[in-house]
Amino acid sequence: MTDPPPDPSDASDASGVPVPDLDDLRFQPLVDAAKRALPQRAPEWTDHNVSDPGVTLIEACAERTDQLLYRVHRMTARQRYALLRLMGVTPLPASPARIAVMFARADGTTGRREIPEGTEVRTEGEQPVVLATTAPLTLAEGQSAGVVEAVEQLVPVTEALGTSDGLPGGRFATRHRPWGPGTPVSEPRFGPPLTVRVGDTVWPAVRTFAEAGPDDQIYWWDDASCEVVLGPRVPAEGGSEQHGNVPLEGTGISVEYQVYRGRKGSLPTGTPLTVVSQAGLSATVHSVLAPSEDAEDWRQALERAGLGLAPLRRAVTAADHEQIIGEHVAGLARVRVTALTRPTDSRVPTALTQPPRPAEVLACAVAARDPLRAVHYFDDGGTITPLPLPLGGPGDPDGGDAGDAVPGPVARAKCLDAVIRTGEDNPRLWFYGAECLWDGEGASPQDISSAFPDLPDDFSSQLDEVAVLADPASADAYELFFFKGETFYHRAYTRTDRAFVPQAGSRGVRSLISEAFPGLSPQCQVSPDAVAVIGGVFFFMKGTRTEPALWRREDDPLQVLLVPRFEEDPAEALPEGACDIPADVLQSVVGVVGASRLLGERLRVGKPRYHRFGIAATVRPWSSTAADQERSRRAAEQALRRFFHPTAGGPDGRGWPWGRRVHAGDVFTVLETVPEVRGATDVSLLAGDGDGSVPSVEVSDGGLVLVGDVDIDVDITEG
Repeated sequence: MTDPPPDPSDASDASGVPVPDLDDLRFQPLVDAAKRALPQRAPEWTDHNVSDPGVTLIEACAERTDQLLYRVHRMTARQRYALLRLMGVTPLPASPARIAVMFARADGTTGRREIPEGTEVRTEGEQPVVLATTAPLTLAEGQSAGVVEAVEQLVPVTEALGTSDGLPGGRFATRHRPWGPGTPVSEPRFGPPLTVRVGDTVWPAVRTFAEAGPDDQIYWWDDASCEVVLGPRVPAEGGSEQHGNVPLEGTGISVEYQVYRGRKGSLPTGTPLTVVSQAGLSATVHSVLAPSEDAEDWRQALERAGLGLAPLRRAVTAADHEQIIGEHVAGLARVRVTALTRPTDSRVPTALTQPPRPAEVLACAVAARDPLRAVHYFDDGGTITPLPLPLGGPGDPDGGDAGDAVPGPVARAKCLDAVIRTGEDNPRLWFYGAECLWDGEGASPQDISSAFPDLPDDFSSQLDEVAVLADPASADAYELFFFKGETFYHRAYTRTDRAFVPQAGSRGVRSLISEAFPGLSPQCQVSPDAVAVIGGVFFFMKGTRTEPALWRREDDPLQVLLVPRFEEDPAEALPEGACDIPADVLQSVVGVVGASRLLGERLRVGKPRYHRFGIAATVRPWSSTAADQERSRRAAEQALRRFFHPTAGGPDGRGWPWGRRVHAGDVFTVLETVPEVRGATDVSLLAGDGDGSVPSVEVSDGGLVLVGDVDIDVDITEG
């Protein structure tokens, strides 16, 4: 296949800056990438010559992939929208926000008060979000507040689309996707409610140009590409025919339509609102019933079309599980399906960072059980030198251990690949070249293949690193990891006196580092300098980098994390047991997951881990009166509890993000937006239920937060 001649519009600009080639994946690199994967994926496949039938299949697949990529990368936006149009798929416009508004008396009256349907409320600012109530609300005598639903109002847009060039078939795209009613009506109009002006004349819309004559001033709305289309000239017997009038060259074309703001119109719970036409009332966002959404792009429309054309009944990805559970199980506010692969605490022990450890190490020895220090071995001018560092911080760990020095055979070989030990008082096992050696007088080197006869041949020499993970259920059980290149081999062993014996029933597994330790950077996924295991977390060292990761076992189940719907006010503290999943809901989820999962897939259903923390803050009120002080304290506490709420918190009001840690800056951000608070002067995060100040609250992968005690101090001093 030959590439087309270069398009002058795609060439480098006048300054000589070349335009990048976005379609740079060709046939031969695809073949080469497939061949490089064969030793790890199919080690028994050794013939990689072009005469091998398997290589012929690889080349055939690479050629087909190359052709598909070539065509996809040259598909224009108009072609994509034409395909959408043929499928009958139309991207959806932005949707409005639907909220519950709390009206409260602000004038001290106590009599009966009627708040009619259609009462408008709005936010502050130059471009306020305007909402209108959808039902009347009555405040009975003595009732101070009430809640009613409100919906966002449309925003009018007047837009100049351009000028006519005097040619048939002109197309003029709008900047936004106009809103159109989706409810059925007896005589639906064609297209959204647009007002198209050509010059000073309003042109109506038609469903088709087929019956239009050359003088008919009409337009057609292309809902897929969001364009106003003028009359085309089409071939006909004996020539061509014009369908629809063509404006004179230079005629201005404008349009008027209405849109919703999309996510710009999102209103988090607690947002203060101004009541437009009702005096003596204040209003706030009580809860979000349906958040606003941006207009769809063509990718989202295709995804939605696929889901509609083929209803999802079998879950292949985590997102499939989440969608199926959300569609078929009631009573849940949030669902998260994840492998839980990120450590709860991503901080790296000081002893593993640089400085003080060397920039590049040959190996790192850390005890598998109750480690106290890390011993880094590095090349010091041809001599392998140990550097012991306490895991708690920099300093001399009591002068180190005389056994930290490398044994004579290792020193003479001037080669060290790995060092492992099961405990601080247990002997070490040294790996160098194709040999290994235990500590102690009289110990003699032995081939790695003899000490570990189950190892594949390519893991019997020149290892990058060996790591050991202790089994907490058994004092002598360990998992050994042999790293080499981009792969590793692991198996369960039992430690005896200066030997590791494979556990009965266990089997060795070869895996890719990138797949078994997701989240690692590309630098650490290949040939790590050292790997230390501390508290079940693997710390990969490569050059100056040290990255934590969790090992994802091949048979680890996916975690199905469920958050129930809360009836309580998100501004109040959650009662004990509010996060528990009702038994009937849990049973429904188990049934749905069991019916939709793939054969052999394992899932564990339950609630996420909630990280409880406390908050202490000092705020300043607008005045020093006792009422204002109490109002400021109460408003600050409610805003904080609402912001960190599992289902109504977070920056978007949809719940605290999964796995996101909490910083003191988050608390400052919340307090700065509370109208009753003049400012915040001091903020502290408290671990657990207030057991001490912490710089941040670490949140596990797939975890959420719960606010415990909130201590708000009101400062009335001037300054």
